Amino acid sequence: VKLLKPFCKRLPAVDPFFCLGSKYSCSEDIASVFVRAIKREQQYEQNHMNTRCVVFLDEASLPDEKKMVLKVLHPYLDECKVAFVAVANKAFDAANANRMICIYRSLPSAEDQKVLAYGCLGLQLEQGQSTTDNSLDKIIYGLCHGYRQVLRSSDIPHIFHDRDFIYMLRELRFELMNLNETEEANIREITPLSLLRALEDNFNGVRVEEFDRLVDIFATVVGEKCYEFRSLIDEKQQCRRNIPTILRNSMKLASARRRLYGRYKLIIDESNDESAVRLLFQCGILNSDPNQTTVFRMSDFPDDIDNDLRHVEILSNIKLCMETGKTILMINTGRIHGALYDVFNQNFSIMANEESRKTFSKVAIGPKTVDVVVHEDFQCIVHIKRSEFKDIPAPFLSRFQKYSFSISDFYLIQLRELSSEEQKLMRDIEMKTRSFIDHFGKEYFYGFNNDTLYSCLLSLIKRNVQDELYLSNIHENYNQLTIQSKAFIEQDINNKKQCFLFYIISKLLQLASPESMIFKLPTFDESTSRLLCQNYFYQQEHFNIENFLDRLISTSTSVINDNELNMNENIEQKLSNINITKKLMIFTRTSSSIMSLNKQTKNDLFRKNDEYDGMEHVGDKVNIVNL
Repeated sequence: VKLLKPFCKRLPAVDPFFCLGSKYSCSEDIASVFVRAIKREQQYEQNHMNTRCVVFLDEASLPDEKKMVLKVLHPYLDECKVAFVAVANKAFDAANANRMICIYRSLPSAEDQKVLAYGCLGLQLEQGQSTTDNSLDKIIYGLCHGYRQVLRSSDIPHIFHDRDFIYMLRELRFELMNLNETEEANIREITPLSLLRALEDNFNGVRVEEFDRLVDIFATVVGEKCYEFRSLIDEKQQCRRNIPTILRNSMKLASARRRLYGRYKLIIDESNDESAVRLLFQCGILNSDPNQTTVFRMSDFPDDIDNDLRHVEILSNIKLCMETGKTILMINTGRIHGALYDVFNQNFSIMANEESRKTFSKVAIGPKTVDVVVHEDFQCIVHIKRSEFKDIPAPFLSRFQKYSFSISDFYLIQLRELSSEEQKLMRDIEMKTRSFIDHFGKEYFYGFNNDTLYSCLLSLIKRNVQDELYLSNIHENYNQLTIQSKAFIEQDINNKKQCFLFYIISKLLQLASPESMIFKLPTFDESTSRLLCQNYFYQQEHFNIENFLDRLISTSTSVINDNELNMNENIEQKLSNINITKKLMIFTRTSSSIMSLNKQTKNDLFRKNDEYDGMEHVGDKVNIVNL
């Protein structure tokens, strides 16, 4: 090393300028990085400083080729005023490739992976090869071979990368050592359970059956040399943690351990309505306190897509959260991910002295890159939909710990925490509701999908102040709309199963059209048909949007006159004692009067007349945004 020092001293220092390519990249973004680098290079030359500016373009194959985004490189590569390095997953076109030296990196060999594994575990390769019968060497060989099999497997989505393997090894290393000790960790303590925990944290984001297959691959390959690891094949179901627990434990990691093997989180939402976001708050993974958690959401409206001012505003707020140690949740924010290149990669610069320690990362705000203090408590969660997953490049995925969230999985997790009696009750309700859905026909329920029923069932499970789950009382589930169906739901208040069953059926009927009701009612027996008819046509509103909105925003006492329904006595319940629904989606026929509604024409909808003037106050409380 001493012989190389004089040679290295003759080389100029490097001042990197990073740029992350994406499908949203444009020529102006790349050009602005070159302009800044050239200006800095000129300053170094004027001050006779031995420093070279280097533009580093990562993910260079992602910008849209049809838009010829990378054509902007031609003059900068011809002039050679600054150095340039690009990393891409495929070769450039001839025009760009002829202007630079192209280096092809082959896939790592088995020996390369073994060297990498020893390095990540903090060991020298010679340590494992010193004896022929070394269990550590066998485990490491099995981990490398298992990882290669995962990459080749047709049963597992190809979303994993070397970075996932590296962080798994780092977790195995640092989870087995006391961070207060200076001596080396005893890596020989790698156990089947510690391997399962590392796989849960770093090779997740796939469906349950796919993750089971992944664990079986590692357990089988490592178990060929170390038989105790084969126990994972049969015992993983008993030892495996559920996704909320895995994510919650990872979020609660101490900052010291998070620096060693933690990554930011990527939530893959199996639904198309961002249900996972609600579940994150519902199960306590995220705190709804705005002082602890900030949600950033971007829209796809045309005026917002290319709104640079809005992008800068969001990035400035993210910068503030990084400095103060908040947790951020990013939804549909793909257009600004390039600006957070260093943050996602955890490329941090550390300045420390005896009294303090500060961590910095670079954030691109507009055409400028600024150094931002990263608080040790700062955490980031990126939300994407499963339907968008296939369009996400693998290198971006590898920067995160990945977790898949679905309402059905979350419901089953919550169900297991109830008492055995309550579990049986819920299973009976689910079975009877499915029978009703199959008889009525799921195609007659607007927007019905696999998660609709589980969403209804999940709403019946509540969490008390002791953070314990319990099956709620039927009275805890009413809102200003469903309270109208109280008489239908509570025909026998002592029959909890029937109350919950009718509650869910009533919610499903809200999704049915009048034509489907008239068509399907004759297929039920007379008593059931009469009950469904009364609930749908008298206790719910399906014909008048004015009356529907009146029910929604009304703050007066809700009175149901059951004499009209030939039911029981009048029922009164104040809205202050029930839940208030604030978000709704209305399915309606195509109507020119509805489609043309705006602020000026809303009075035509909420008009005052002699027979009923109650709609005047509704019009005062309703604003219409026509998109």
